[in-house]
Amino acid sequence: MSEARRLQQRLISSFTAPGKGGRIAAAVSGGVDSVAMLLLLSHYCRMNRLQLCVLHVDHAMRDSSEADRAWVGELAQRLGLPFFWRRAGAGDRDGRSNSEAWARSFRYRCFAQMLEESGAEIIATGHTADDQTETVLMRMLRGCGVAGAGGIRSCRNVLVESRRLQLWRPLLQVERRELLQYLSAVGQDWREDETNRSEVYFRNLLRHRILPAMQEAAPGGPRHFAELAVELQQQHAMVRRMARAFLRRHRHGETLEVKKVPSEFLRREVIRLWMIEAGLGESANRRLIEQIDSLWCKKGGGRQIRCGSRTFSRRADLLILTENNQ
Repeated sequence: MSEARRLQQRLISSFTAPGKGGRIAAAVSGGVDSVAMLLLLSHYCRMNRLQLCVLHVDHAMRDSSEADRAWVGELAQRLGLPFFWRRAGAGDRDGRSNSEAWARSFRYRCFAQMLEESGAEIIATGHTADDQTETVLMRMLRGCGVAGAGGIRSCRNVLVESRRLQLWRPLLQVERRELLQYLSAVGQDWREDETNRSEVYFRNLLRHRILPAMQEAAPGGPRHFAELAVELQQQHAMVRRMARAFLRRHRHGETLEVKKVPSEFLRREVIRLWMIEAGLGESANRRLIEQIDSLWCKKGGGRQIRCGSRTFSRRADLLILTENNQ
């Protein structure tokens, strides 16, 4: 058996479990990760008698982006796969059109449109164990809790314009260096995004400075991060179920009975879920949750914790969430 064949089989066997659906769309930018994923998925789908197509989103943020789209289209044609693409126009721009948040939002809107056009049910993206490591490190350095430390989920549903997008990250347990080995073995090139070299973005700073040092100190580190992230996701899911049960029993409208004082880990997950359900999810950082938790643990009124247009306070054995103008 050739080296390329051995690598192919090993990488496919490392795929995370897919979501439900028989028609898969591979989101391909032209970079190392997505190109390797496409080649692997083409074999995986043939073996499992699944339909596969290729999606490409051109954010029109670089001079070379149109060439990237043409290159990906040629690769899809060579593989005999249907190709669908979208490019950002003037009407898609806003004041933050160069931000990562805008790019992600635009990309998901395009995915929703192309799913309708292609008939695909699952979108596969090329996130790797390296991306998982970067994500976990970024969130931890910014002060996340266990929910954030779980990193990227292998399967996730996203609601975009009333349509549910089912995302699948098959390569989350695979390191980028393994994909480079595979592409070299099969003689496949890829496109380089010049913005990936810039250290203006926090993620790129970690990618170019921190991860190489980690790899040198502990080869295989990204895979260990990916495995830890899965364990954290599973543990957080268990605590989340307990927190939801607590909310069902003790929350009444905008008040929460706090006569019972469960473990700190459970209390803070209860608070986090309460904030999300109240539309305050973007504010649910570790420091604010700790402040609200202090109301839970210390009896007595008078203290208030402001959160945007809302305020948490305590009266007797109740935590109360009110509008600031009340």
